[in-house]
This record gives sequence, structure tokens and C-alpha cells, in this order.
Amino acid sequence: MAQAKVKVKFRNQIIGLMRFSFPCKGGFAKEEEDMGALEARLFDPDRLARRFELFEKLTLPSIKAQSDGDFRMVFLIGKNLPPEWRDRLNDGIADLKGARVVSLQPMQHYLAIRKAYNLATPDAASHVTGFRLDDDDALDIDHIARMRRTVEAMLPAVGLDAPLVTGCNRGFFLERKPGGNEIYEVVEKNPIGLGLAMTTPRGVTENIFRRNHRFCSQFYNTFTEAVTPAFLRTVHTDNDSDPHASGRIEKSAWDDVAPMLESHFPFTAAYLRSF
Repeated sequence: MAQAKVKVKFRNQIIGLMRFSFPCKGGFAKEEEDMGALEARLFDPDRLARRFELFEKLTLPSIKAQSDGDFRMVFLIGKNLPPEWRDRLNDGIADLKGARVVSLQPMQHYLAIRKAYNLATPDAASHVTGFRLDDDDALDIDHIARMRRTVEAMLPAVGLDAPLVTGCNRGFFLERKPGGNEIYEVVEKNPIGLGLAMTTPRGVTENIFRRNHRFCSQFYNTFTEAVTPAFLRTVHTDNDSDPHASGRIEKSAWDDVAPMLESHFPFTAAYLRSF
């Protein structure tokens, strides 16, 4: 007599990962051969002050404002991050549900990413949707909710065991300038890394950092939404990678885009123009 196949209940755990000035081998557009030199550059007090300003004024508010708060957020830092900066990070995320700081010694980039995700994955999850976010960018307030809906709708169609990449194409580049920031509306033709996610069964070692985000559709089933303004990417002197758009980019007047910005992000246009 044939036994009935047991149906596994789908439990998707959403986990964001942010590399918070984490020194590692690989993972940077501008590589340093010497790990001491890399730590000196990343932990320079002036640089960290600039990074924290963006994180505290833009990135963190967008995470805390998510309409769906049922997700975990991992902040990957180096063991040698000076205590005053680690304390400042801990203070900033103290009221963020699901936040966790993972502190690791310098190691190969992808190995560190895998360790950080593993530490945040609960045994009860059947699947993990891991997304990436840098400490100087922002997500729209419905990003997590939309990610959850998209995965739940599409994963059964492509197969529960196959990696599924989901993300967004449309958003804004925010260029910081002393005389007043400038805003550009962007529609990418290739997946942008900001908020990009990969869903896999729990225990699979592959995650969204495995491939260059621009080439995800060459390796995985990939869906990117081009309607919703879903991200704010900052352009400034400390960008590690070249902040260029792969598709359409148009400089916008603040008054023209203010209603769209203020309906999708927890900021006013006036705030973004001057912060």
C-alpha cells in the first residue's frame, strides 16, 4: 500500500542583511590587499561619522517604517569595530524588532555572509527569503509586504525547491550636494541590488550575495517589479561601487516628485532635499 506524501507547511522567514563596514576578503569594488589597511579605511572616524549620518537619517527610518514588521534584520560588523561605534549601532536598532548584530573576524566575503544568515534563520522556517541592503540606502515602506506577497504568489509556480529572486526596477537616485540635494527618477533594465532578495529552502547555502545582482536573471528565476517606486539610492563621495543606472534615469524637479516620494517613503521631499 502506497504511503501518502506528507505536505510540508510553507513557512517563509524574511531576513535582511546589511554589511556594516565589514572588513573582508572580496565584496568591495575597491579591494585592499592588506586587511589592516582595509580596517583603517573602513573604521576611519570621519568616514564612520558620514556613514552613520546616512544610516540614521535615511536607511534606519525606512526599515523601521515598514508596513510589515515580521522580518529579521542582521547587521554584519567586524570584531574590531571600535566600541563607541558599535554602541551607537546597538542604540540605534534597540527598538527594531528582529534586529541582530553579528560580529565576525575578517574572512572571505561569501563565507561571512553565509554565517550571518545561518545565525538568523529559525529552525521553524521551511524557506528563507534573504534580501540585501546597504547602510546608505532606503526602501519604500511597503517593501517587505510586497516581497512577501510576490514570493507567496510566484514560488508555487516555479517550484518550492528552486531559487527565486525578487526585486524592483523603479526608484530614485538621491545625489547629495552642498547647495541642495538633487533627485533622479530611475527605471533599471537589470536588477538593482538594493532590496534584492532570494528565496530558497532553509539550509540551502546559496543566497542573494552569491552572484552579481546585475546578472541574477542569467542564473535564477527572477522577477523585478517596475511600477512601484521602491528604493532611494544615495550618491555621495563614499560610494564603494559606481552609482550608475543600467536603464532610464531622468533628473527630476523636487515639486514634481514630492507626492510620489511622500506616499511611498517615510520622508518629505523638503527633508530629502536638505538632509
